[in-house]
Amino acid sequence: MRLTVTLLVLIALALSVQGYRILSINASPSRSHVIVQEALAKELARRGHQVTMVSPYPAGKPLENYRQIVVPLDSYWKATMAKFMEDQSKLALFKNMPKMNQIMQDAANNTINHPEVQRIIREESFDLLITGMMSDFVLGVAFQLGVPSVVVCPNAALEMVNSMVGNPAPLATVPNPMVGATNAMTFTNRLKNLLGKAIEGGFAWYMKTSSEQYYNSNFPRDQFPSYDEVRRNVSLVLINQYFTKTVARPYVQAMVEVGGLQIKPVPDPLPSDLQEWLDGATDGVIFFSMGTNLQSSTIPAEKLQALVATFGKLKQRVIWKWDSEDIPNKPANILLKSWLPQDDILAHKNVRLFITHGGLGGIAEAQYHGVPLVGMPMFGDQPFNLERVREEGWAVVVPFADLTEQALTDAVNEVLHNPSYSQKVKELSKLYRDRPLSAMDTAVFWTEYVIRHKGARHMRYSAVDLNFVQLNMLDVWAFLGVVVLVGVKATLWTCSKCCGKRSAKYKMN
Repeated sequence: MRLTVTLLVLIALALSVQGYRILSINASPSRSHVIVQEALAKELARRGHQVTMVSPYPAGKPLENYRQIVVPLDSYWKATMAKFMEDQSKLALFKNMPKMNQIMQDAANNTINHPEVQRIIREESFDLLITGMMSDFVLGVAFQLGVPSVVVCPNAALEMVNSMVGNPAPLATVPNPMVGATNAMTFTNRLKNLLGKAIEGGFAWYMKTSSEQYYNSNFPRDQFPSYDEVRRNVSLVLINQYFTKTVARPYVQAMVEVGGLQIKPVPDPLPSDLQEWLDGATDGVIFFSMGTNLQSSTIPAEKLQALVATFGKLKQRVIWKWDSEDIPNKPANILLKSWLPQDDILAHKNVRLFITHGGLGGIAEAQYHGVPLVGMPMFGDQPFNLERVREEGWAVVVPFADLTEQALTDAVNEVLHNPSYSQKVKELSKLYRDRPLSAMDTAVFWTEYVIRHKGARHMRYSAVDLNFVQLNMLDVWAFLGVVVLVGVKATLWTCSKCCGKRSAKYKMN
């Protein structure tokens, strides 16, 4: 009888325990940015929390405790990304940045003003807001709801997120992704790092200025704190990066590495046609994808021909992420798919090579599964990401601007037939996997920690409240300089007076 009563009490207690209510908003047009945050949101739902995910992309299979609100994008994003395929100059990113920024800010603005999103903000209560690093004016929603905020960053720790929590990035030791400096911080690389910091600072200023305008239009100053204040009150930043994939560097308590957050410990079953194609590849498979943002159908004709000609000569099978299901003169060893489960494909034992644009997510997945790379960087942090991988010895890099049939053929053959690339990435895979907690367990723990401790203000680093002069002690050094200068002048004046008196005394004698 006692056992029955005890069981009933335990069941009642279990039923009475409710998970936290979490609002997750990511309006980024970049699918790869959303994937990382979506992975965390879904895992929180699996662990019993009530999660509402707002994004431009449908989540797929229904999940208990997981509600999604889809706010579709307009067509401008694809058109803008297509320009990167057409324009391979080094200034392409700078030329397209205003348009890209405008699209991202408009997407976020449309998202938080969507009728259903506005309704849940007005009528429902939450315990936490999770959002992405782009269009950070969405952080005003956290103040609206009276909850702490967590920012998920799909890239390295850039100035946009460092400034939220006061995270340091010493120029002498932390490579800047804007210029591709490596951890061999020679004088030249430190000089390049300084240049990269200036460029990154300009980007950050431009994006923050734009975001602040949207913030002020959505969150009036007479009712809400300033834009800078809501940014400084972010409780936690989760960085999709891990030190065994980058460099050892300092982090404040409120910034946590969760590299590989989107990687599943057990791959999902593949669609039957993909499974058969992979299983039947006795000579192995090459996986080619330029990510979620760049459309393969916009590849210039001469570069498309170089890709097709190279792949057609190989005895390996090729899986190619392509917008449509067909391509002119497609060789028989190529399988085209408009959508592919990248992580699950890379987990297959027959995948021998991954050809990628160099996004952090894809590189992390390749390292986790021990697959070497041929990199074709396009813009942003991609050249930096792939340069690090090349230095580590498990990739050959062919910039997309320099792509020819011969260059790609040489790169593919080098990686396929030189065992050092595969051996190196398998060594690094062991390092990447060896952690006290998985990336997901780490992210979930700290997310729940922030809620449990009402924003975890004790993790807040005081640097976020200091300006440039205070943080770098310039006012203190200036004060000490004045003190020393006054002291030196006083000493010289005293000496001159003493010497003057002695001179006068000698003359009198």
